[in-house]
Amino acid sequence: MNIAFLYTLKANESLFQPYIEKYLGGMPVTVTHHTNESLLQHAMEDGLTDQVAKAVQHSISEIAAQGADIIICTCSTIGELAEKTPDISSKVIRVDRPMAEAALQYESILVLAAIASTLEPTISLLQSVIQTNEANHCPQRIIETSVIPEAWPYYFSGNTEMYTRKIAGYINSIQAGPRAILLAQASMAPAVELCKENQFEILTSPELCLRYLAQQVSQYA
Repeated sequence: MNIAFLYTLKANESLFQPYIEKYLGGMPVTVTHHTNESLLQHAMEDGLTDQVAKAVQHSISEIAAQGADIIICTCSTIGELAEKTPDISSKVIRVDRPMAEAALQYESILVLAAIASTLEPTISLLQSVIQTNEANHCPQRIIETSVIPEAWPYYFSGNTEMYTRKIAGYINSIQAGPRAILLAQASMAPAVELCKENQFEILTSPELCLRYLAQQVSQYA
């Protein structure tokens, strides 16, 4: 099985590598990596315009043409656009979809992001997943959102240590509230290691997505 990862930040290649090794190491898969930073840059500057959608789907189509069975779009902001790429045989999965599915079991969720542009796509995904599972008598959920101030400039400038500390500090300052915290961006995942014990679960997309991929590969092995 050929699995391709599309990144919109070069730093995310190294971020995902430990998860890939943990869950796909030794499995019958070929993994390739593709980075296009302009996709996120244009999405942040212009919004999710038709032009941005065409650029995203062009990148996905190029990867699909190289023989990928599964393409993981690791960027939550453009994930929906990637999944809607037409006329390809590859299965496209936005990295936060397995995380959104996992969030179904919690009645109250706090969605945290480092950049505001990620919130709308993430909330849209959560609502879609909830509506799809309404037939399973899911309980009513409380979904709140927050952007962690002053964090993103650190990541954008390459200071991942301060970025991680900012996110962890924000999480550690939460006194009470949600049953689960959902970290909207994959880049936020390392902050979990710096978080103190608390009464809520912290859901991250790299861990849950790679766990899902391992399950998919096992079914076809």
